Amino acid sequence: MKASQIERHGGQITDEVHAEAATMIRGVGLLLIFLLELAVLAVGARWGWALDAPTALRLVTAVAVPLLLAGLWGALGSPRARVPLRPSAKRAFQGGWFVLGGGMLALLGQPWLGLALVVAWVAVTILLRRDS
Repeated sequence: MKASQIERHGGQITDEVHAEAATMIRGVGLLLIFLLELAVLAVGARWGWALDAPTALRLVTAVAVPLLLAGLWGALGSPRARVPLRPSAKRAFQGGWFVLGGGMLALLGQPWLGLALVVAWVAVTILLRRDS
């Protein structure tokens, strides 16, 4: 906000500035959620590759798990999901998605990173719900 705008409004921040800040916060939150979604796909690939199996099966699993997860997300979890869910069901699906990602990280020997993934999703989701 420019100094002249602040002076015109008696030094108070206008509703327009609040709206712009809320829009910016929402955009950053949505970007973070998207990056966390991609992280779950990457974790799925890593989990598939880490299986104690022959290399060919590990390769197939490392490709198939993220593809399966992406298909599920596209059908049920995304903002443009093909199967419309009630808001509570969609949040439950999304929560399960991130808990699954955290669980795969725990199975890979990174339980704290898995917990951080889930906590980050919860924090950003709360932030986004508060601003909407």
